[in-house]
Amino acid sequence: MDRILAFGCHPDDVEFEVAGTLALLAERGYEIHIATMAGGEVGHPTLSPQAIRAIRTREAAEAAAVVGGTYHYAGGYDVEIEYNHLYRQMATRVVREVDPLIVFTNPPMDYMIDHEETSRLVRNAAYVASVPNVDCGVPTTPTKRIPHLYYWNASGQKDIFGRPLPINRIVDITSVIDTKQRMLECHKSQSEWLAYHNEWSYVDIMKQNGSRQGALTGVTYAEGFVQHLGNNYPQDNILKSILGDVCVETETG
Repeated sequence: MDRILAFGCHPDDVEFEVAGTLALLAERGYEIHIATMAGGEVGHPTLSPQAIRAIRTREAAEAAAVVGGTYHYAGGYDVEIEYNHLYRQMATRVVREVDPLIVFTNPPMDYMIDHEETSRLVRNAAYVASVPNVDCGVPTTPTKRIPHLYYWNASGQKDIFGRPLPINRIVDITSVIDTKQRMLECHKSQSEWLAYHNEWSYVDIMKQNGSRQGALTGVTYAEGFVQHLGNNYPQDNILKSILGDVCVETETG
């Protein structure tokens, strides 16, 4: 069966924004892979960067295992992600290792530069991973194709100017919301950090976001996406082909 890659910036980005869709794809037999550019090195008030990275990458692996998936740490450092040669190699190595049919990643405009740079890195990797002469720094095998590329919704469901993203693929995740919650709850250290730093209730925020997206199509919980439709990328909405009526296409979201 084909592979699906959800490639975010930090451990828990994927679980917040796309875990429901991953659970639906896993139910249909697809092999799930989750990757992060950074290891969450600054996400704790007292632990050292190395200590919290070990914890957060372990939690990410536990979350992936909920849907029978595999976790990949690309090798980057929290709040230091940038679009340069080293990070392009990291991102492309992961994409080549997985060789996915579909890639999900952070949107091009989001509240953190780390997220935006990850979006650029993964977009580039999705395109160039199939090019044999692209050097990843270690021996790798080029991918067989350019994958379908989807951006999940921005944090807070708005861009840096407070506007909604042009979400036009909405997936009903009501049937798997408990699975999404279990995946998110694997990130215990981040739940503690966000309660400390942002005064967030982790699961409540996730469900509120899912409810707002679900309201766009009249379901209880949903996840929204924008498909990358640039030249040479696949143009068909493969999520709709796989998920059927669970995926609704809209004009503007």
